[in-house]
Amino acid sequence: MRWIFFTLVAGNLLLLVVFWQKQNQPLADMPVAEIQNKGRTLLLVSESDGVLKPVVQKTASRNTPDQLCYAAGPYSDELDAKHLLARVAAVGLNGHIKTLEVTTDNPAEYWVHVPPRSGREEALRTLKELQRRNIDSYIITQGDLAEGVSLGLFRKKESAESVRDKVAQYDIPVDIRVVNESSREYWVEVKEVSQLNERMRERIQAGDDQISWEMAECE
Repeated sequence: MRWIFFTLVAGNLLLLVVFWQKQNQPLADMPVAEIQNKGRTLLLVSESDGVLKPVVQKTASRNTPDQLCYAAGPYSDELDAKHLLARVAAVGLNGHIKTLEVTTDNPAEYWVHVPPRSGREEALRTLKELQRRNIDSYIITQGDLAEGVSLGLFRKKESAESVRDKVAQYDIPVDIRVVNESSREYWVEVKEVSQLNERMRERIQAGDDQISWEMAECE
């Protein structure tokens, strides 16, 4: 009977050793099951071959509108604009003078010219032909008439037409461009729009009915 007892004890000890070894087996040796979720595979963080990046929240870009300011004018004389600018400074505001070139509808000069040639070489041939006939001329090098030939600027339309007719008889194309008068306008711009109420504007304007206040984009 003793040998049966020792056999049972030895068997129990053997089962205990096997069970203990399985409990202490490393996790790395155990197979990892993939969990399917609607066609996507979930992986452990340690199995990711890339570096996790922080989530960056994108903020909607806002288009900053152009700043508006008050503009007083127009003045034809810069000195008058400077006087108003001084009154602007006297009430503690900041301003500056803006100059504009304005083209009128009044003809100032008449430009007689040969239209642009195909290149500088052809322009030189035309120039030599004109100078050979004692017609004052020079090559235009800039602007939309570049590679053309200028025949002069005339204040009187009749004088320009006379030169045009003279050149045309030599079978040389010639045109007349009207150059209109231009004038300068002076405006005083003030950026402190919120402080320029009607009473303040009247104070700065000082009874000058020839000008007005307008909203404009500041420079």
